[in-house]
Amino acid sequence: MFSLFDEHLIFFQERSERDIEEAERFGLRPDGNRENTGIVGGVRALVEGLDCDYLLLLENDCPAVEPLEEIRRQLDGALHDMESENIPVFRFRSRRQPGEGLASVKKFYRYYADRLPDLTGHWPLLSRLRRLLRRGKARRMLGASAYADCQPDRVFPDVFRRTPCSNLVVSSRHINWTNQSVLVNRRWMQDVILPYVDAHPSNRLVNGFSDIEKGLNGAWWREQAFRIGLVPGVFTHRRLDR
Repeated sequence: MFSLFDEHLIFFQERSERDIEEAERFGLRPDGNRENTGIVGGVRALVEGLDCDYLLLLENDCPAVEPLEEIRRQLDGALHDMESENIPVFRFRSRRQPGEGLASVKKFYRYYADRLPDLTGHWPLLSRLRRLLRRGKARRMLGASAYADCQPDRVFPDVFRRTPCSNLVVSSRHINWTNQSVLVNRRWMQDVILPYVDAHPSNRLVNGFSDIEKGLNGAWWREQAFRIGLVPGVFTHRRLDR
């Protein structure tokens, strides 16, 4: 996949000589620190260490599940839409094979079982009651329908629309930020997202460090109404044994 990109940078937390050797084996430029800097530190190093307009940010437990030509096709379509439709970020996690840990889909089912009648194990009346009692929460769950139904724009036409390349677009009012497998506008990441995370660190830490997801996924993110793009996706999530 490296042939599709102009620049490559791999960031190692607690970098070792073995890490550097591994990067050189694949012709990648290595960066990193001997101490752990957390997710925010790692992402900042990638954003600041590359000089390009768009970055595909990947973690080491997000393998590709599609062939190279399909990856190329989806990248080309997303880039076209980002430039022509002013979309700052595209999700590249596979909607068909999202992999482990996608909790938002389970939450979506709890609120919208009656809108997807083929679901089993959910009570439609209870879903409607949850939406009535927790309207804000229900609105925030709508974006997750992209991972629960192959045509979310048909089920929720007021929430999703299609781009000229037939990708989905949804407002950040309805879908959260994710660190996993995202194509981002580098300037937007550098000038908007990271400064906000720095100024509003979350009290909920990950391994003792601040995390972009927990810092972003609140009222400010929803109020910005950023346009979030979704391709069919080419990466899954498969946790690695350590």
